Amino acid sequence: MKRNFTRVLTAAVSALLIAAMTTGCNGGETSSTPTSSSSEDETTYDFGGIKITFADTWGKDLTPGKDAETDALIAKIDEVEQKYHIEFEWIKVDSGPYWDNMASVIMSGEPFGDIMYSFPWMITDWIKAGAVKDAGAIAESVGIDFHDGTWNDFIVDETTYGDTIYGFSKEQNSIQSGLLYNKRLLQEAQLTDPNELIASGGNWDFATLEEYARQLTKLDSSGNTVQWGLSTMDSYWLMTTFIVNNGADLVDYSTNPPTFNMDNPQSLAALEVFNRMLNTDKTIYLRPNGSDWKVTVDAFANGTVGMFRVEEWVIEYIRDVMTENGTNEEYGLTYFPQGPNSTGFVDESYGGNSYFIPASISDEEAQAALLVYRDLLDPSDDGYTKEERIRNTGESLFPDEASVEVYVDLMYNNKIKSNGVCRVGLREAMMELAGSFAENAGTPQSIIAEAKPRYQGVIDDSAYTAVINAQNQ
Repeated sequence: MKRNFTRVLTAAVSALLIAAMTTGCNGGETSSTPTSSSSEDETTYDFGGIKITFADTWGKDLTPGKDAETDALIAKIDEVEQKYHIEFEWIKVDSGPYWDNMASVIMSGEPFGDIMYSFPWMITDWIKAGAVKDAGAIAESVGIDFHDGTWNDFIVDETTYGDTIYGFSKEQNSIQSGLLYNKRLLQEAQLTDPNELIASGGNWDFATLEEYARQLTKLDSSGNTVQWGLSTMDSYWLMTTFIVNNGADLVDYSTNPPTFNMDNPQSLAALEVFNRMLNTDKTIYLRPNGSDWKVTVDAFANGTVGMFRVEEWVIEYIRDVMTENGTNEEYGLTYFPQGPNSTGFVDESYGGNSYFIPASISDEEAQAALLVYRDLLDPSDDGYTKEERIRNTGESLFPDEASVEVYVDLMYNNKIKSNGVCRVGLREAMMELAGSFAENAGTPQSIIAEAKPRYQGVIDDSAYTAVINAQNQ
């Protein structure tokens, strides 16, 4: 039976929509040194009434009475303000200045807020610029352990450079490379439900994916494709998902600088499958250049795509579209299939989105900000265990228990593997590579061989490499 519960903050929406916990500006105020007292159980802090701001580009409507979730958050804010003797503010910043001017605004001494938000392809440059505070040191100073089980270990690990922790998050992980499938289309093609296939011990692997995609792709009498086997919103993350699910690392972080690693046999074998499905079988539908992100998403939601590599916020969109358009389409979630070199099903990630503290605020303000973040964003206040919380999210996304179990397995058991490309500046390179495959510009071997020297140069010159080298000096 489904559980009804109210979370302090909405857990779904993707990297772009669930990020509403960032910070705002302090107006140049300087904080006084906090007073603290220790008891046997915990240390209490008095920060002398300073303002602590969360700011983001989405905003948070804190109108009393809007809904139970908002009222619960307002009550929590009041509690935290009294606990730490602070004033709390949550503001919305225009997206242009927020993303484009982050480092310069922070280094000017008047950051947007005391807790910031970042995508993994942005934060490294800000770290190199000196705009990001050592969150690990601040955490240690107030007795916070980022690995105590209440923080997101994946995010902390992804934003740990050398021995310094720059990013953190209390949010639970979300699907980044799950595989949705249209149940009606599979039934019409007389294909076994993937979760039933897995449960019966069958092979849910690249070969099976290729066969399913061929059976699901339909042409009209003029040879035009009217139904596709596989699609995605972002072609470059579909490409990297094939590689990660064949047990390969796109970047080797054991060396300094890291090494571009997409010419290893496992990566090339995965790219062979991607290229074959795209250019030989022509079973993959990619979003045309310059088109709206909804093009392929709506194609799946409207029943003209059989399988779809998907992020969690897109699942929410698809769920809502299917409900609103009344087509009665049913979807399920399964694992992205395994390649021959895989050691188990994983959810491929581009690194996850993190919160961080701007370097220009004082240590006292940073302490207050981190404590406030910890208390406001602590999901355990809802009274559920981590597994129950993840299961509740799964039940809100998927209509069948098998899909929920896949979701719980991936998220609760931390079956998440980073593709490693964002930290070393290769996000745009992945877009370029996917474009080369879409243009059928060569074999995987020739495309990667041509790109490798340039991409290794990007890694050598990346902010990540610079940060690590500076730590080693």
